Amino acid sequence: MNVHIKTSEEIQVMREGAKILKLAHDAVRGVAKEGVSLLELDKVAEKIIRSAGAVPSFKGFQGFPATLCTMINSEVVHGIPDHRKLKKGDLLSIDCGVKYKGFHTDAAFSIIVGGDAQNPVRAKFSRCVRSALLAGCQAARAGATIGDIGYAIEQVVRKGGYSICKEYTGHGFGRELHEDPHVYNYGRRGEGDKLIAGMTIAIEPIVTSGSPRVRTLADGWTVVTLDGRDACQWEHCGVVTEDGFEIFV
Repeated sequence: MNVHIKTSEEIQVMREGAKILKLAHDAVRGVAKEGVSLLELDKVAEKIIRSAGAVPSFKGFQGFPATLCTMINSEVVHGIPDHRKLKKGDLLSIDCGVKYKGFHTDAAFSIIVGGDAQNPVRAKFSRCVRSALLAGCQAARAGATIGDIGYAIEQVVRKGGYSICKEYTGHGFGRELHEDPHVYNYGRRGEGDKLIAGMTIAIEPIVTSGSPRVRTLADGWTVVTLDGRDACQWEHCGVVTEDGFEIFV
């Protein structure tokens, strides 16, 4: 594991970048309504990020063509925004990254288009994944292990009756969008790499409502569930401290 422990100055820059990322998240939430296209959401996010003096982390990363990853219903990760329009009751996951003054931040959220009442089953699923994320964040502190985070996430997901996509993990971040360590969404207490104060990590449960088996579409990016069941993603990024985990966004 090759981990760069961040200085207080670097952490402060990432806090500032995270504020821009939150602005982008909030703007997308505000316009993600029935009849709005995924491409429109992407344009809103990019405008917010660039107007704040930052750049989208994802756009151009290994050839990815957009600011956002947008996933509807059975799409798991890496969805490319297109002209498809949102429908009431859709489960929409949005993943976005910002690069500001040389440092990345990265976070994801999910919503039910039109509100939770439009699809209570999907809303319950999303709440479970978010609860798993928060459990993972609560397990992160200096001296704990990657396995402690994964164990906390896995217990919540499995209690809810859902499945973890083990191919996809959280990660470190900083000058690179993806840095060591891998932050697994499953594990055993006390196992794996130790967490150190000053490590910046993204905790990122990626969960399916049915089988965890997935496939990649012909675009080379979009991953979908093999059984057509729903998927959901939530992600916080932040810094490990002696007392816990400071969430940036």
